[in-house]
Amino acid sequence: MTKKVLSVSIAAYNVSKMLKQALDSFLPDDVAPYVDVMIVDDGSKDDTAEIARAYVERLPDTFRVISKENGGLGSTLNTGIAAATGKYFKQLNGVDYFSTENLADYLAFLQTTDADLIHTPFIQFEDGTGGIIQELGGYRESYAHFPLNQTLRLEDIEDYIPVMPSVTVKTEILRKNNITIMEHCFYTDEEFTLKVYNCCDTVCFYKKPISYNRVVRSGQNVSVAGARKHYKDHVRMLKNMLDYASKEVTNPRKKKNIDNKLFEATAFQYIIFFALKGSRQEKEELRQFDHFLKDEYPSIYNRIDGRQIKVLRKTDFNGYKLLAWQKMQKDRRLKRNFFER
Repeated sequence: MTKKVLSVSIAAYNVSKMLKQALDSFLPDDVAPYVDVMIVDDGSKDDTAEIARAYVERLPDTFRVISKENGGLGSTLNTGIAAATGKYFKQLNGVDYFSTENLADYLAFLQTTDADLIHTPFIQFEDGTGGIIQELGGYRESYAHFPLNQTLRLEDIEDYIPVMPSVTVKTEILRKNNITIMEHCFYTDEEFTLKVYNCCDTVCFYKKPISYNRVVRSGQNVSVAGARKHYKDHVRMLKNMLDYASKEVTNPRKKKNIDNKLFEATAFQYIIFFALKGSRQEKEELRQFDHFLKDEYPSIYNRIDGRQIKVLRKTDFNGYKLLAWQKMQKDRRLKRNFFER
């Protein structure tokens, strides 16, 4: 059996209608022998596992199904990391798929490099129509000053932290550093990328997009609705990563980049609070979060200093409900310019 170059952990929860497109990415003869595709069935209630097993029967050396109780993205990542057999590891959501045009070339490239982290662009496409929306993390777009296909030291690159769809990482690094992700929690993609970035020493930039990522568009604002529903998960993830950064990040340059990323996530957390209904409970949660930052992470606390925040801090957040109500009336995509002075 051919040595596996890439393990792909597919987070599969009730994705029976879209899973075939993801799995078909790995069928070509110049792809299948080199990939270890783990369909991690996260407690699905539909035909997800049955569809996956059909691919296992067809190519048992390429596909395997791992069924487990529902635990969210973090749980599927932990399962995939523990079971991976490939030199490199990459995550894929069951609603997304890999590029049939570029994947074989990418696998050939992975056999020639020894970088800890490989950065690849990715493409967003619209659910329903399949229309291409945009390419993100592209070489020309963001990283044209970095040489292609060359191994670089991560600590020498300023203002760079990857996002989940752009990450391919050595499996041995995940294992050696015992990287585990919170379970039953949203926003754990940020946890994964920050931990991977901290534990890697080298990076290589690959030019071609590898994954296609589905974006759901509708009349309802998905960003706002999702943030309102899962705001406590974002608080949980953020506190976890602030603690991780304070204890585990020792490289000064990496710490600067991670601290800046966590500042952005913290600012976003305040924005999420102002997208809520402004209830008494939510006000207390906001007040407690603000006091937590002041006591535990004053450097980040002092950077969150927009006009509205300053006023609310002086009044112990007594104007929170009015401001949240105003945000509710607009009900539009969350914007970071809320913190402009």
